[in-house]
Amino acid sequence: MKLKLVFRGMLTLIFLWGLVYAVVMGAVALAYYYGDFTEALGMSALVLFPVLVALGIILLQFLISPWLLDLSFRWMHRMTWIDVSQLPPHLAEFIADQSQLHNISIKKIGMIHDNMPTALTYGRFKKNARIVLSDGILNLLTPDEQIAVVSHEMGHIVHMDFLFMTIASAVPMIMYTFYIFSRGMLRAGRFSSGGRNNAGGYIAMAAVVMVVVSYVFYVISQFLVLFLSRVREYYADRFSGEQTRNPKALATALVKIAYGMVTTQAQYADTMNDKTVDRRTRVRTYRRASSFSSATRSLNIFDIKAAKSLVMTAYAQSTGGELDPGMIVKAAAWDLESPWGGFLELQSTHPLTAKRLLALDDFAEENNMKRAYPALGTDQIKETLWDEFLVDVFLYYMVPILTFVLPGLGALSYFYGNSMMWMWVGIGSGLGLVALLWIWRVAVRYPRLDEEIQLINAMTAVTDVSDDGYAEASPFRGKPIRLQGTIIGRGTPGYYLSEDVVLQDPSGIITLDYNPLFGFMRFFTALFRVDRLIGNQVTVIGWYRRTPRPIVMIKRMETPDGQIFRSNKNIAGWIFVGLLALGALVCLFYGFTS
Repeated sequence: MKLKLVFRGMLTLIFLWGLVYAVVMGAVALAYYYGDFTEALGMSALVLFPVLVALGIILLQFLISPWLLDLSFRWMHRMTWIDVSQLPPHLAEFIADQSQLHNISIKKIGMIHDNMPTALTYGRFKKNARIVLSDGILNLLTPDEQIAVVSHEMGHIVHMDFLFMTIASAVPMIMYTFYIFSRGMLRAGRFSSGGRNNAGGYIAMAAVVMVVVSYVFYVISQFLVLFLSRVREYYADRFSGEQTRNPKALATALVKIAYGMVTTQAQYADTMNDKTVDRRTRVRTYRRASSFSSATRSLNIFDIKAAKSLVMTAYAQSTGGELDPGMIVKAAAWDLESPWGGFLELQSTHPLTAKRLLALDDFAEENNMKRAYPALGTDQIKETLWDEFLVDVFLYYMVPILTFVLPGLGALSYFYGNSMMWMWVGIGSGLGLVALLWIWRVAVRYPRLDEEIQLINAMTAVTDVSDDGYAEASPFRGKPIRLQGTIIGRGTPGYYLSEDVVLQDPSGIITLDYNPLFGFMRFFTALFRVDRLIGNQVTVIGWYRRTPRPIVMIKRMETPDGQIFRSNKNIAGWIFVGLLALGALVCLFYGFTS
């Protein structure tokens, strides 16, 4: 497995730079083929110019980013530097032993005095790497778990991931710079005949091709860099398991860290929406919390946004520090078994936490150790979710495109009878078909809400693995749900323009998404209605949706005193269906009567 990770990383890096080589050499070859020697030599120099510019920017970023992060963490996140000897003895001894074993130099540790548990590392090379921990790591984790987390961060240093990822991230920068430069050259019309008839036109055509190719390669390279980042996380996890001989400690630590993040966010919400706390304190608390989580998202031990379903379970189950493995396994089922999990992971710097737990358990089993979550990876959701996934992708992405394509294709009916009648009939037929597709789309996205929907708690939805249950929910597909709990804060804690809210029930917390019929209503709701909801018990009816972050889209939210909070986004969908149907009828009528 270790060799497989190394091979994946090196192969991805080679392929990334192969894209650069292909674009540069292709541009140079075209310049030499279509121009004379003098012009081609000049074009070759211009082709290499954006590459040099991008490399210069990446090099500058590599050199100064550790220093900038030092300043940021010190000034904005209350970080202080301490000697390794000031850490708890078990951590100080482990860091000293690992430093000597792997020829690295860790003399100081950055401590962020915040209960949000986090651990990260950054730097340039082995000898100047920094490890940063928060008070939450020391307060929340056991000694073995603390060592496992620190070992993961040291794995990044030993593997020189700073340099590795810098070399990889240069490729998207080069591709985008090349795209911008090629587009600029094309607009400027810097092409001449070069001694051959129509050579300038050929070079212009080649430039168009290079613009398209460089942009496509830019998009591909971004996804490859994200993939490489996820591979390096697996590699660091494995390093921790190898050095501590206790992969279970890192597995439980990951879940506890996530739990601590969500718990702390809930505490922040309580603080920032407590009307007895002065506004300056609330805003300062929000800025510290949100800016820290955003600034360290890619550096952190995992991406909190990609793990919220799993950590909600930990939030609900961690009384006394003990986590129910069965609940963790059920919460992880969607990440592991839904095609949406892998699809959404493509856009993340970190693997889905459920997949990391599974990899750690597999490593433990390879080395005759006990798995932390024995049932993880076994089929929990009995039915396949591929049929729902394919339908969702079609309805989510393809139907909006077909909204324009089908009427356009219908207009080609004009050539069938060389008649305007056939054109309008074709357009009307296309709009009619589009209307039917949108009826299907709206029905799947906003299924009917019966008044007798069973009341459940948030965790029941997150851990449901039954047939036709909440596991079928996706970023697109809604599942009817009724919840009851207390509004504890805004969806973005402390942000006064956040119209979404957070509901807490006995099982955990979940975000409620407010989507009004008209977008400007978000602003008024955020300013004038949300504050009155905070602290109230509410009953919510809406649609449960699932990404790595579970969310409920509000249809109706009601307080015991009769206040009603409605979200009518589904009505907009049906209005659009009606307009399409009306347009189809008008076109058909005009066609048949003309």
